[in-house]
Amino acid sequence: MRIIDRYALKEMVVPTLAGMLVVVILMLGNSLYYLITDLVHLQARVVDVAQLLLLKVPSFAWMILPSGALFGCALAVTRLARDSELTMMRMAGVSVRRIFVPIFVVGITLSAAHYLVQEKVSPWAETRSKRVLNRIYRSPGAPPIRPNVFFNLDNYWFYVQRVEREGKNTVLRKVMVYELPVGEEFPSIYTAETAVQDGNVWVLKNGTVHKTGRDGFTDYEARFQEARLDLRRSIAGLWEGQKTTEEMTASELGSQIEAFGSTNREVSVDWRTNYHFKLSIPLSCFLIMLCVAPLCLRYGRTGGFMGVLIGILVLAAYWNIIVFGKLLGTTEILSPEVAGWSEVGIFAMAGILLMWKAE
Repeated sequence: MRIIDRYALKEMVVPTLAGMLVVVILMLGNSLYYLITDLVHLQARVVDVAQLLLLKVPSFAWMILPSGALFGCALAVTRLARDSELTMMRMAGVSVRRIFVPIFVVGITLSAAHYLVQEKVSPWAETRSKRVLNRIYRSPGAPPIRPNVFFNLDNYWFYVQRVEREGKNTVLRKVMVYELPVGEEFPSIYTAETAVQDGNVWVLKNGTVHKTGRDGFTDYEARFQEARLDLRRSIAGLWEGQKTTEEMTASELGSQIEAFGSTNREVSVDWRTNYHFKLSIPLSCFLIMLCVAPLCLRYGRTGGFMGVLIGILVLAAYWNIIVFGKLLGTTEILSPEVAGWSEVGIFAMAGILLMWKAE
């Protein structure tokens, strides 16, 4: 049996690596396409551009690893089926499940690698890519704050719904400031229609302040025309500290849901949906192989192109389920838990059914 395992794994190595390499090139080309105008205008150094693109690679793991797993599995099974080697193995009394064991082990391994890259490597690489991007943008001024992102500064958490440029100034619209408690005090929440920067002081305009008492209820509430927060840092200096849900680890996102999820229902639903997708998407490598292997066993005799076609169709179906799942989750048509694990349930059931029929 070990000979069969080694043989199957050997067939997968080249197409898996080739599939990953193709996706890396495509994703980097796509990133460069969107940045090229700014990079040329700012006369960015080749070293900075190369470093920026290299640091972007871990963030593409959600596409690189499943694509490599898919094409490695599809082309290997198609080749073995086309040359009747799978038929000979079955005639020797080896079951389909046993033949596919090394393929599924590769899928599980790639799924584990996907989770580790998502949780350990991607946040580190994203932080450093922001530093490189900030260095590139530094001459004409640092990039603005990004909207719809929670970010931390000193003893405060901020949420900005919209960012606008008025001349040389940055104006923040629909701002929420969550002041973390010190000692035994309770948190305070500031909301404002707009916020601008005056030196290192943030000026909040047309807002309200809510101070929470020891019993957890609002102890003080008042409206203000203008409030000033001395944060000792400029708006432009916040670029590196901002993280979207895609840039956070699952544990970071879970902590923010626990801390701030009750302050804004719409944001909470979006966070919870993304949190469950962060846990479920790394399983994509294994689930895709679970479906692709029996399909290629059945239709692979028609040629290697059929394996590629099956792989593309399965990958398209998988990612469309994820896209619609996120849409249904964030719009509350489905609960975040159901939406986040929908692709796992659908492909797990489909894969089990296909494997049962293959036997």
